[in-house]
Amino acid sequence: MNRRTTFALAGAAALALGLSACSSADETLPGQSAGASGAADVDTVLDMGLSADISAPDPSSAYNGSEMNLVLAAYEGLVKYATGTDEPEIVPSLATDWSVSDDGLTYTFTLRDGVVFADGTPFTSAAVQPSVDRMVSEGESGPAYLVGGIASIDTPSDTEVVFTLEAPNDAFLDYLASPFGLKMISPDALAAHGDDADWFAKNSAGTGPFQYGTFDEGVSYELTANDSYWGDTGGYDAIDFHVLDSTNTIQLQLESGELDGYIGSANKPLFDALSADESLETYTYASTMAPVVYLNTNRDALASADTRRALLAGIDWDAIVQSVYGDLGTTSTGVFPATLVDPALNQTGIEFDPDALAALAAGDLAGKTITIDYPSYVPGGQDIADNLAAQLNTVGISAESIGLESSAYWSTVFDPEKAPDISLMSVFPDAAHPDAWARLIYSGDGGLNLFYPEVDGLDAMLDKAIETGDRDLYGDVTDAVTKSAAWYTVADLKVSAAFQAGITGAATASYPLLGITFDFTQLSPAA
Repeated sequence: MNRRTTFALAGAAALALGLSACSSADETLPGQSAGASGAADVDTVLDMGLSADISAPDPSSAYNGSEMNLVLAAYEGLVKYATGTDEPEIVPSLATDWSVSDDGLTYTFTLRDGVVFADGTPFTSAAVQPSVDRMVSEGESGPAYLVGGIASIDTPSDTEVVFTLEAPNDAFLDYLASPFGLKMISPDALAAHGDDADWFAKNSAGTGPFQYGTFDEGVSYELTANDSYWGDTGGYDAIDFHVLDSTNTIQLQLESGELDGYIGSANKPLFDALSADESLETYTYASTMAPVVYLNTNRDALASADTRRALLAGIDWDAIVQSVYGDLGTTSTGVFPATLVDPALNQTGIEFDPDALAALAAGDLAGKTITIDYPSYVPGGQDIADNLAAQLNTVGISAESIGLESSAYWSTVFDPEKAPDISLMSVFPDAAHPDAWARLIYSGDGGLNLFYPEVDGLDAMLDKAIETGDRDLYGDVTDAVTKSAAWYTVADLKVSAAFQAGITGAATASYPLLGITFDFTQLSPAA
């Protein structure tokens, strides 16, 4: 997998929920359906604010946090992650149960009976292969790798499907449960529109509790309840997502009651302001998103692992995390997000040494200037980079913090001639499996291995862990990454949400991987 390009275009928006399109004067009023049905009962329409526009919510290629709320409402996979948990847990969705062969190559799923797609087509095992095929063809620059490595798909009956893998893959179930993973699409819709990405960006053909309604690009996106859904659609007949020009606008519309809710990133000022409003209920949710500091081993100033380790030990990370994130962040003690690996294995042992930076200022970094860059869309990115630079400057190490727009950032960090000494990124894995994090960032060819440091033996450790399923090996990965001092995971982040008081179900509606994706069937309006 290579996420260097796709992360910049899609995944980064999920982390930042950055500001983009402005709302229009013609925007559907909260409490009204944006569809042709006209006015709707205010109690049955959920109005949600978005501070980032939605890209194309195509179930085969969607790779963006905002749009995943639409995709996950309209489409379902065989399995999914449970909501309302801090620790990711795989639970049934369109498959009611499954088994894995002893050799780790064969996965057999029993499918839910009596399910129909929104277009009326019965859901059977015949939908699986076409859905996989389209994901492979449409998701080449994004999540297609999540269905890679499948040697064959067999359908012994309408309610049974058997995947045979080319090689054992301990992350395979997590790949299927991933919000970006395989979604079942109506075979009839695929036959009629399979090669028409524009159709799937505006129309839904899934088994989920909602269907795509009217989309006004850059302004609003409507979901309407799927009357043929096999389960409970929850307390709302429709959900309208409104793209607003700033988090300030979202705050004002929440406080005035124009919006029912907002799901956001680790934005401390907004969360603090909304928490102070007695008309609102605020929530925090676990996620696997984390800010990561990259140290450029190709720069003379940081070429020595001893220098890098001393620098990391000399920074008061607790002070930075508390200042930037408050209750939305906890200083990391490992190289993986805390929920992905046993805490006993995921410990760097790096402890704050208040004398370390001064020693570097008089020694290895004397007369050096350290450049620190960050993409401007990362929540808290500027504050972390500025704090880091300030701590270095305070002891006499010259340092500057540089914020870059998305295109400038990505063209800089992968250019050896332009790359900084240190870079800051917010990162999330595509699935709640430690390999999905480690291979993305620490592997020699990882899509977000920004400065290309290679750690001897690390890729072999990852290959062995994914093949054998031995999670203890991620302790060895932690040790190798820590010893290299080429990366530092700054904090474990929570994401936040706010809803009008009286709306129920929000406390347990968040999916734990990203935190910013919701199961809206759990929400009900105030009585």
